[in-house]
Parts: sequence; structure tokens; C-alpha cells
Amino acid sequence: MNTYDSFRIVIIISIFALSHLHMEFILDTLGKVGFEWKMGLFNLINFLIIFFILKKFLFKPITKTINERQKKANQAIDDFSQAKAELQMATQKSQEIIDNAKVEANKILEQSHDDAKVLADELKIKAKADIELLIEQAKKNIAIDKKEMKEELKKETAILVITALEKILTEKFDKETDEKYIEKMISLLK
Repeated sequence: MNTYDSFRIVIIISIFALSHLHMEFILDTLGKVGFEWKMGLFNLINFLIIFFILKKFLFKPITKTINERQKKANQAIDDFSQAKAELQMATQKSQEIIDNAKVEANKILEQSHDDAKVLADELKIKAKADIELLIEQAKKNIAIDKKEMKEELKKETAILVITALEKILTEKFDKETDEKYIEKMISLLK
């Protein structure tokens, strides 16, 4: 029961109570001020008829439209709240994906750094081995060159000695004697 119905019941009870107790007094008093009860009753009936017509044909559709709009507004608010919650979940999920990607990137970066360090160490070891190999090869080449130079120097020295001796002795050996003598000198120098 709403407030309007309660108000109607109170008015009806009051009217009945007043009508039975003091109807004549009231009618007499109202008649003195210029109020006719027949006209008042007619106006009351007209008012009630118009009120019920308006209630049936105007207030109900307006109330229905207001209720529909209220439902639409509530639905829009619910949809907005749901969309906001979904957006927050999507934002949180994207942040988690970004965080995971950062962690993965850091792991990859650390792994790359470690791999680069290992590769650098391997390259250093290989370069050192290559350098040592080159040094060893150079030493061998130098030893071979040195040996060849010594032999060449011995030959040239022997030739110079023979030439000097020939000039000194003014005697020339023949070719066969000359070669034997050179070989003898080379064997002595060894």
C-alpha cells in the first residue's frame, strides 16, 4: 500500500465520520461561506473521474516509460561496470604479458652476454694457440733459413779463402781439385 492509498483511506474515513456526526453543522457552516454541498459533491465526483482517467491513460504510460528508461539506464550502468571490469582485467593481463616479456628479454640478454663471454674466451684461446703456432713456425723457418745461410756462408767463405789462397799462391787448382778442396773446407767448418 502506498502513501496515496493511505491518504485516500484517511480522507474517506474522515468524511464518513464527519458526515454522521456533524453533517448539518458542516453544511450549514459551509453554506454561510457560499459553499453548496451538491456542487461540492459534483466537483468531487468530477475530480475523481478525471483523476482515474488520467491515472489509467496518462500516469500509467508515463510511469511505464519512466520505468523503461530507468531499466535502460541501469542496464547501461551495468554494461559500463562490466566493460570497466573487463578493461581492468585486460590491462592487468597485458601488464603481466609485458612483465613476462621483460623477464624473458632479460634472460635472453643475460644468456647472450654469457655466450659472448664464452665465445670471446674461446677466441682468445684459439688466437693464443694460433699465435703460438705462428711463432713455432717462424722459429722453424728462422732455423731453416739460418742453417741455409750458414751453409751458403761456408761455401762463400771457402770460395773466398780459395780465391785468396790462389792469389797468394798464384797457383790455380783445376776444377776437380777445387771442388774437393771446397768440400774439405766445408766439412772442417762443420
